[in-house]
Amino acid sequence: MNRTPVHRTVLTRPPAKLNLFLELLGKRGDGYHEIETVMVAIDWRDELTVSVTDEPGIRLRVDWIPSEEILARRLGVAKDRGRRESLLGIPQDGSNLVHRALTRFTSRFAIMGGFQVALRKRIPAGAGMGGASSDAAAALRAAATLFGIPTYDPPLQKIAAEIGSDVPFFLGLGGEPVVAARACGRGELIEPLRVSASLDFVVVFPNESLSTATVYAQSQVPEHPRTADDLIAALASGSVAAAAAAAHNRLSLPAQKMSPRVNQILTELSQSGLMGGVMTGSGSACFAFAESAEQARWAEGILRTKLEPGAIVVATRSVVVPAAIEIG
Repeated sequence: MNRTPVHRTVLTRPPAKLNLFLELLGKRGDGYHEIETVMVAIDWRDELTVSVTDEPGIRLRVDWIPSEEILARRLGVAKDRGRRESLLGIPQDGSNLVHRALTRFTSRFAIMGGFQVALRKRIPAGAGMGGASSDAAAALRAAATLFGIPTYDPPLQKIAAEIGSDVPFFLGLGGEPVVAARACGRGELIEPLRVSASLDFVVVFPNESLSTATVYAQSQVPEHPRTADDLIAALASGSVAAAAAAAHNRLSLPAQKMSPRVNQILTELSQSGLMGGVMTGSGSACFAFAESAEQARWAEGILRTKLEPGAIVVATRSVVVPAAIEIG
């Protein structure tokens, strides 16, 4: 079946995520860990424009907002080519999850043409913030919209799950907008959670990334794993203080041992008047809860004076996924 596009261009703004909770439950036979994690989407967004082309293939261009040079200066790596490339170098070939997602979409839905993609990055890479997964989910939804395919079509969900465990969260769960979700297994078993109040955060991304494999390898499964039940109850009740008190990441300790910079940032967050400083994912970004958007902006300013250059500090707020699609 040769599908005909119903639109030529769409624009979307995929958000990042934070892991408010991450516990290791056990080691699997395939080498991965059984985990329990709670994710929340935040308003730190990339921009993705996808257009249909008559020529087959995926043509992807990646740029940084406001520019790579400005971000390199904020990170303190403007003159260090190796570190700059490790922090800001984004692949534009088949190793990029957007490219991979659209390649699988083209094959699965028998698309004869191709896609022209412009990805403008704000979400740091290697930060534990799910930027690549969010971009991939946004690319799938964009392609589906271009060809009039329901964005909750089961084959689309299957592609998302094959690409990465975080991708289905950003694609949307059960056809309903969601702010937060609990994930178990390797992270692929996802259920939406009720969040009764907006959550404000300050996020700090240091000028170093951490190897996910190494962080997990240095971690230990506790004899008595913690449960996310207290955090989930706090999110449902709207108590930010209780949510901050229940926030947890089992990977923080090995990450702090590997990176004095992560340790410093968690200390600065705890001393800033914010609540519950925690690393997200396997790092290296860290965050803390604020009582309000005003407090988050105030703390952002204070932390920028202390940590930049050498880190990117952003005040942000919880948002729903999936991201809206705009017809170009």
